[in-house]
Amino acid sequence: MKGPISKGTAAIAGRYIPEEWIGAGGMQHVYRVVDQLFGRLVALKTPKDDAGLKRFQQSAVVSAKVNHPNVAKTLDYFEDGGRSFIIEELVPGSDLAAVMEGNLPYLPPSTCTRILHQLAKGLAASHAVEVVHRDLKPSNIMVVGGFHFDNVKITDFGIAKMAEAEIGQWAEAGGSTSSKTVLGAIPYMSPEAINEFKMPKKSSDVWAIAAITYELLVGELPFGTGLKSIPNIIAAKTPKRPAQINSAQFKSLGNQLFEIICRCLEKDENKRPTAAQLVLLCEDLCYSITRYDYGTISQLHGYTGRISDSQDTILMYHPESFYGTSKVKDGSRVWFGRDQGSPWDRAFPIVKAI
Repeated sequence: MKGPISKGTAAIAGRYIPEEWIGAGGMQHVYRVVDQLFGRLVALKTPKDDAGLKRFQQSAVVSAKVNHPNVAKTLDYFEDGGRSFIIEELVPGSDLAAVMEGNLPYLPPSTCTRILHQLAKGLAASHAVEVVHRDLKPSNIMVVGGFHFDNVKITDFGIAKMAEAEIGQWAEAGGSTSSKTVLGAIPYMSPEAINEFKMPKKSSDVWAIAAITYELLVGELPFGTGLKSIPNIIAAKTPKRPAQINSAQFKSLGNQLFEIICRCLEKDENKRPTAAQLVLLCEDLCYSITRYDYGTISQLHGYTGRISDSQDTILMYHPESFYGTSKVKDGSRVWFGRDQGSPWDRAFPIVKAI
């Protein structure tokens, strides 16, 4: 395994100065570095080991074809000191898995619809130049602004290509595995991806973003986790309708979104919309573009209450504005959108944080 790059290391390729290790996935290390030539911060990615270095280079070439606001742009590829590197746009935020884990149990339909719409637009752009991701999951989706949900960007087209061999070997063998790469990918894989992984299909990417959106909307995966999800994925039985969307505030958009998700999770790949068609389906939906924040319940007054936000500003809320449970008490942490009002702004939608 390649050792980590430490802060203070001489400029890589005479140009990139390491500032901070951001994290590591199953296949790579990621760093924030300064591009001295252009005076900007970028993300530097390098594989953890020497396996698949040729694939790493080929993947950089493929991913660089995609240029869209909902895809993290690949800027450069080079080799230096016996290591391979990809330079990518640095997204100011966190990946979707990190934003959700330990913080939010689910997201309201308006937020989920906006995320699906953005993912579909990014996929449509990549599919238009014949680039298939193949490994879409929450950790491969960057959320601009973190929990504010300003925008989302698909990332790691190249790393997904590197994972192909590992996932492909498992898919061909059809056996058990302890690989985190494989176990993390399975719940978002389509039936055809499991049965014919070496045949990359755009329809599998559409399935994956629908599975991700369902997980966000419901708080659980549509077909279960890990290896246990495989029979359910192959059967492709319609996942359960979430009880949260039955609330009057969320029912209309929630039902529309759920129906689109189900269309994308059709067993017959030919019955699923393409990414471009999915963009049009999302354009027909009415959803808010809201910036979100965390706050705490500060007062309870029967059917109304107050929330104190991160700036100690007071907002009013109503229990029916909660997506999911509204069982809160003074001091409960909540995540919410803001609508202007007088004498206080109003919080909507609201989710009780974990």
